[in-house]
Amino acid sequence: MLCATCCELHRNILQLGMTKSEVTSAQRMLNVWAIILITWSFYRVTFKSGLPLWFDEFIAKPLVFLLPIYWYIVKSEKESFLTGVGFKKNKVIGDVLFGLGIGSLFIGVAVLTRMTKGMAFPSLHISTESLIWIASTFMAAVTEQILSTGFVFKRLSEESKNIYQPFIVSALLFFFLHVPVLFGVDKISSSTLVPMMILNTVMSLTTSVVFLLRKNTVAPILVHALYLLSLPILL
Repeated sequence: MLCATCCELHRNILQLGMTKSEVTSAQRMLNVWAIILITWSFYRVTFKSGLPLWFDEFIAKPLVFLLPIYWYIVKSEKESFLTGVGFKKNKVIGDVLFGLGIGSLFIGVAVLTRMTKGMAFPSLHISTESLIWIASTFMAAVTEQILSTGFVFKRLSEESKNIYQPFIVSALLFFFLHVPVLFGVDKISSSTLVPMMILNTVMSLTTSVVFLLRKNTVAPILVHALYLLSLPILL
């Protein structure tokens, strides 16, 4: 059922602004994205939450998300992988500061929300487990932003004549990328599900705007990482 839904979504997106005779780079990119989504869905449904977090983020996601992208960019587009996913060396310090600044807004909102509700803050314990979680959080931001922003949004924005379409399509794709987790795989409660869906959409739109402003995937990665770090405070 999930794979059928993914395939139908893929077909509908391919029809946006394209005639039957056109085969654009964005269309080929979406084919790669669809393969990644189907593979990731099988992985999540098969293993659920049974494997360690570090395995998901440091081994599974890079293999499923990045390997097909690398192959497509190097073999099909004949381009450097890092360039193809939007990494640039110039003005990187500015991109880092910009990403940290925007990402800090998520932390600030989470702190203010918790204070407003009068909720106690989660205790901080420096341990091997917490360090692995933080490292996994940053790795998740790297892989997901390379796929969603550096690979998908970058190509959509380069080809689309409609300024809004890349934002809408990339946000939808980011949402569906997390469907295997959101709908039962990790047993997320209904009270957490809707806020997570909304927050993920807001974060996706934010990283797209950040990429358009900075033209470097470094900044969206940092925004995404700080967003993930804000979730335990907010939820």
